Amino acid sequence: MFKTLEPQVRRNLLILLIVGLLFWASLGSLLPTLSLYIKEVGATNQQVGLVMGSFAIGLVAFRPRLGRLADLRGCKLVLLIGVVVVAVAPIGYLFFQSVPLLMATRAFHGISIAAFTTAYSALVVDLSPEKNRGELLGYMSLVNPIGVAIGPAIGGILQQWAGYTPLFLLAASLGVLGVVGLLWLVVPAPTAPEKSDRQQPNRRFWTMIFSPRLRIPALVMLLIGIAFGTLITFVPLLIQATRVNFNAGFFYAAAAVASFSVRLLTGRASDRYGRG
Repeated sequence: MFKTLEPQVRRNLLILLIVGLLFWASLGSLLPTLSLYIKEVGATNQQVGLVMGSFAIGLVAFRPRLGRLADLRGCKLVLLIGVVVVAVAPIGYLFFQSVPLLMATRAFHGISIAAFTTAYSALVVDLSPEKNRGELLGYMSLVNPIGVAIGPAIGGILQQWAGYTPLFLLAASLGVLGVVGLLWLVVPAPTAPEKSDRQQPNRRFWTMIFSPRLRIPALVMLLIGIAFGTLITFVPLLIQATRVNFNAGFFYAAAAVASFSVRLLTGRASDRYGRG
């Protein structure tokens, strides 16, 4: 299918694919290691939870604003913001070792997902031909499980072999490579929204979330997010406390491979039996 695309479209999608892999690999490299680092610099288990949970502050606070910015200034700018943040934040962990500053750095890190996930899918949709849009979106979304499978394995091994400083430099370097890749991305200029759309208040977002149609799905996703966040934060600490000779990075890599497999199966089932 990719061979049937126009050269410029194929080139842009390939750049997005590579940048997406670099982005998720950078984030994934810190999954099995960051909570251990926070504990090592003197934080208690409760403080580790606070620092790791601060990620959601940047994500939730900035996602509506970044979505609006994507409409006004284009998705490429918002995507660039996400990749720049993922390149800068790991350096902050090296220099800031007090709990409040680590919380601020982690919240800043959360902006990366708020920006990247908002702009990435929108750009794929914008660049894809209408007849192949769904198929291309499915393929391009695989950067998440693949990157999160590769990143934790590399990060866990590097941390055990060389320590935290090379690990954070690796995570930052992956982000820098993503920024360089985005410089080659060529997208059409955004169309300015109507004046009436620009004046709509942000509270419309919360009105939609609490509407009868979205209330239950939003609650289910919240509960899933709480469970997933707990695993991300405390599984490495549990492995360390039980003295199991196992690299936590392989745990997250296995989880990502399972996510990849289930995503393929559910996608096929959705095509055959419907989304319900």
